[in-house]
Amino acid sequence: MSRYTYYHVLYVGLINIMMFVPSLLIRDRFNGAVSGMLVAMVIGSILSLGTMACFERFPGLGFPEICDRYTPRWFRQINILFAALCLWLPAGIIVIYAYSETVRMFFYPDINPFLNLLLMATAAVWACSRSTRTVQFIHEIMVILSSPLLILFIMKAIFNENINWDAIRYVAGYVNKPPSFMTIAASTFLFSGYLSLLIFNRLYTVGFKFHFRWIVPLFGILFLLVTFFVPIGFHGTVGVENYVYLWSMTADSMVTEYGFINRVLFVFLLLFTGLSLLFVMNTWHTTIMLLRYSINGATEVEEDPVPWMNVWLGVGIGLLTLLFMRIVNLERNQYFSEGWLILRFFVEIYFLFLMLYFVWKQKKEQVRL
Repeated sequence: MSRYTYYHVLYVGLINIMMFVPSLLIRDRFNGAVSGMLVAMVIGSILSLGTMACFERFPGLGFPEICDRYTPRWFRQINILFAALCLWLPAGIIVIYAYSETVRMFFYPDINPFLNLLLMATAAVWACSRSTRTVQFIHEIMVILSSPLLILFIMKAIFNENINWDAIRYVAGYVNKPPSFMTIAASTFLFSGYLSLLIFNRLYTVGFKFHFRWIVPLFGILFLLVTFFVPIGFHGTVGVENYVYLWSMTADSMVTEYGFINRVLFVFLLLFTGLSLLFVMNTWHTTIMLLRYSINGATEVEEDPVPWMNVWLGVGIGLLTLLFMRIVNLERNQYFSEGWLILRFFVEIYFLFLMLYFVWKQKKEQVRL
């Protein structure tokens, strides 16, 4: 069962290749990005492994139930609503807006942007309103189907004969520059797949263990290095900053000879469309389940038929996404992304200390017994 958590870690690491992190790292490549990445590797590993170890002590319980057990009701409500409305909800909105615009620009630039976003939001709303177990199964199927090809393309990029290793070594030489805080906050997001345990820990039965947990920091470190250095190797130390859609242009720099696949870009974008919808499904489903616990204490992981509350909450989130498009553009969305990444960084640290407190309270209870 613990493999499901690793699926979350894998797709969060993959989705960052196309979303928030690359442009932020490239922007500071001469001003602390490399040292910031090294610091983020340590912090991200501690946060992920520490939080996973804490949740391992509470099999079958999500964060809301654990919080309810050891804290007053008002404190629990504040934590749940804050996590739902300030962490998980905006994550999905930011990603689906940014990726709908990316796909539209490359595939069908003449389509109405609201129609394109509506189509993607409709798919995400339907998926996120399913039961927790169904969402988990969708994760497994999508990751198994899409990750092999994506990893193949990434490996092809790393070992491409046109990649300039001198440019990579030149930028890596700026490791002595003091780390940028924005770089640290952004880079730790590649380790953040473990946060799905806030809700999906309900699926784990008594006695489960996270075997091979070293995979989590390994995934984060590998994807972080690829996200930053591969575009520099393809486009150069200076030219890399000239691209708005950095990894899309990097993918377009490669061709393959595998059957019907020649131009990597279009397959690359199709696969990442699936991963982006997977990310949005996860974040919005977590939002719905947190809000439902706050309203009526719902904790069920298997629900057939799907409760209408899930559907209406999903529709409300979809409408918020369309409203978000009316008030932002890609540049403003980047600012929202940076603010959200900083907020998430502090929230992850807060959650780890909170979970350590819950483990301490649990041990005190066991001693009394």
